[in-house]
Amino acid sequence: MLLNKKGIFDTKPLPTPSSIQHVLLLMVVHLCRKYLFIEEHVKICVYLGSIFVGSIISDFAPFPRTYFSRKDNIFNTYFVKLSWAWTLLFVVSFIYMTARVYTCRNWDMIKRHLLRIVVATGIWYVCTMFFVKVENNYGMCSKPLKINDKYHCTSSGHKWYAFSISGHSFILIYCAMLIKEEAKALIGWDGIKDMIRNEEYSRSTDGKEETQLYKLSDEELSNLKDDYSYFTPYIRGVFIGMSLLSILWDVMLISTIMYFHSMIEKFLGGVISILMWFVTYRFWYRRKGISPGLPGEGNVGYMNPCNPLEASKMKRKASLISDRKDKDKVPTFVGMPIYSLRNQGLPHEGGSLDENSSKSIS
Repeated sequence: MLLNKKGIFDTKPLPTPSSIQHVLLLMVVHLCRKYLFIEEHVKICVYLGSIFVGSIISDFAPFPRTYFSRKDNIFNTYFVKLSWAWTLLFVVSFIYMTARVYTCRNWDMIKRHLLRIVVATGIWYVCTMFFVKVENNYGMCSKPLKINDKYHCTSSGHKWYAFSISGHSFILIYCAMLIKEEAKALIGWDGIKDMIRNEEYSRSTDGKEETQLYKLSDEELSNLKDDYSYFTPYIRGVFIGMSLLSILWDVMLISTIMYFHSMIEKFLGGVISILMWFVTYRFWYRRKGISPGLPGEGNVGYMNPCNPLEASKMKRKASLISDRKDKDKVPTFVGMPIYSLRNQGLPHEGGSLDENSSKSIS
């Protein structure tokens, strides 16, 4: 207990109890995290391995035709062909809301975080145009023409045979990796509430207990508290939507592997998407001052942006070790054991139970 500003002894405030609806929502978010935050190297190996093996199987032993083998199926028509628009709808709103919280409404920092989407859109556009250019200009018409390109060939009623890098393979993997990276801002999110509560308590006791938010001004702390309480339910909802979208992109990638393009076309599209992800999130965005930065970088140090998943694992591991140590301790009250050590079968300090017992008898 510490004295507050009014000279009255005060204790740290306890977390508010959670409702059943809140617990159920956190369970759904936890399941989404399990799927979305699969290790990068595992996910990349699964993507490229599936493309390689699945494409070879489909080339030599075609899969049975299904609804997904039709190009006009509803998922391909309204989702895959508009995949970038769907991804932007969820990711932009998620970045804005989370960045507004962990930057304490620092609009310059929020704009920098949104700049990652501008970069990603530029990558999507350049790569898509490159794929189209390769297909249109490097192929062969079923009938020789003076101008050998796709437009003049197809407009004359002939077929155009060309090497077509799989745009579906590229965009589906790239969208899934983008969603995964941006969603990492939610790691450690629940801890912000405790940080705010502890900082408010520290300031009410004239800062006698230093917290992680001690550098924030009163205005920044107020912005953080207001935005966190207001946006967190929406952030969790958008996170669930992003997870469902990522699942859909993975399912449609399986459909692409089974029914469309050749193995080399799909594999090359997948490699290019992973290369673009690596250059941005694993190289460029980690360079301070010359990049938009990583998700989670701001005024609130609630997570490690460079390696949030590993830091979260280490924190859980330390908690488990601490719990095991606590179980080995004898419960005490005011420094004295609550119950007899003899009943617990535990030795006293300075000797075994039998030795101490024999001493007391003698």
